[in-house]
Amino acid sequence: MVFPRGVRALLSAALVVVPLVSATAAVPAAANPVISSVAPDPSVLRGADGAFHVYGSSDDWSDGAGYRLIPHFRSFDLVEWEYVGDAFAERPAWAQPGSFLWAPDVHPTDSGAVMYYTTDGQLPCIGRATAPGPEGPWAHDDEPIVCFGADAPYQDLDPMDPEVVLTEDGPVMFMGNFEGIHAVPMTADGTALRGDPELVAGPGVEAPAIVTRAGRTHLFTSAGLCCDGEASQYRVLAGRADDLMGPYEDSTGRPLLEAESGDVVLRGDDDWVGPGHVDVVTDDAGTDWMLYHAAPRGSAVLPNGVQRRYMMADRIDWVDGWPRVGDGTPSSTRPTDPVVDLPVRLTAAGDVVTHNREHLVDAPVRVESTGTPYSGALRATITGPDASRTALAIATEDGDVGSVPVSVGAGQGVDRTLALRTAGPLTPGNHELVISVEDEDGWIRELAVFGLNVAADGSLPMGSGALGSASLGSLGG
Repeated sequence: MVFPRGVRALLSAALVVVPLVSATAAVPAAANPVISSVAPDPSVLRGADGAFHVYGSSDDWSDGAGYRLIPHFRSFDLVEWEYVGDAFAERPAWAQPGSFLWAPDVHPTDSGAVMYYTTDGQLPCIGRATAPGPEGPWAHDDEPIVCFGADAPYQDLDPMDPEVVLTEDGPVMFMGNFEGIHAVPMTADGTALRGDPELVAGPGVEAPAIVTRAGRTHLFTSAGLCCDGEASQYRVLAGRADDLMGPYEDSTGRPLLEAESGDVVLRGDDDWVGPGHVDVVTDDAGTDWMLYHAAPRGSAVLPNGVQRRYMMADRIDWVDGWPRVGDGTPSSTRPTDPVVDLPVRLTAAGDVVTHNREHLVDAPVRVESTGTPYSGALRATITGPDASRTALAIATEDGDVGSVPVSVGAGQGVDRTLALRTAGPLTPGNHELVISVEDEDGWIRELAVFGLNVAADGSLPMGSGALGSASLGSLGG
């Protein structure tokens, strides 16, 4: 969580223009986690508009809203994330009743986006869904790709934790959940398996992730139990090969085919429990970042018994061609943040103030130039404890409107406090307030996120304000 920066909220909609020392979009390094809602097993996809989209496994956030079916988060800078909603309203018709959906793997396609995922139960399966873009809507395929106990040659596969890699010869699916990681060629359209499985790692590891750097293919896996509370020994392992299908080995030459083998890239420490299940994203400066989940030491389990798996982000350094992350443990405060080229910078500039009699919420934000003048519009949404997302009207002297214009000159910043009108008093519980800035064509280009913990009397405690992460499931949880 990033605690409020700047002054407390003003009670007017005054606009203040402040010259900037620099015209860059430099942001102070933020603390982990970057998503403090429950966001396990993250998979990241960048949209055509430049936004990053993360999807996580289904889980109960212990907030009364029940299980999320693949929660979806969005960010423009890889640090500040909003909870968009769930990718799915329903499970696939072919799945066992009550199945969880976990370990999503998302990719762009010529027609939009594709997602592979696991369904649990006695007969786990890997399914597929498609969408016109990362924002959805997502539609399940009519049949699973593969299920446990399938006919030869796939009866021995462990159909969990899919990772699909595109090659010149077609897609290849990696899968496995402690029984060993297999790689299987797929049909050209990625809807079915077509080749013989090849064991590339294991046993004792799961959650394969593939990254190619400098002509080598790197395989990340996770070992240990993810969700054993404070006792979790979940950790990230890595090895590499000259070919996608292996053989993979660690930096000592040990084959990854041996049990739980690989260089230990990330493990728990005094602050964080059970880091693992990674994806890798590259920022606009060419730096790689590992996205993964971990639980805070001393508070690893939610009140309902679910592991409190937050999403973390740490830089990957390639040392002699091998991936390394800091000192090998999760960082609580990163020395640097990802570099993302933004047309404008929008940040929360203080705490939120409510006026229950008028159903108004005052939210202070700062709009900053990243080198050139910018003109657009500010909008607001709020997501409540029931996980519903609602657009908020902005109160002005001329009445309530859906958006207000904003302009910033080159090398300048604009401070603006928005008076937002809610439909009534905010219900007690955790809310996420998001201010977004659009360009002149209506595309959202940046956002600022406020976490609100509303008391039983409708008031906001001191410190309800700026966050560096989506937090619906964490405040008060």
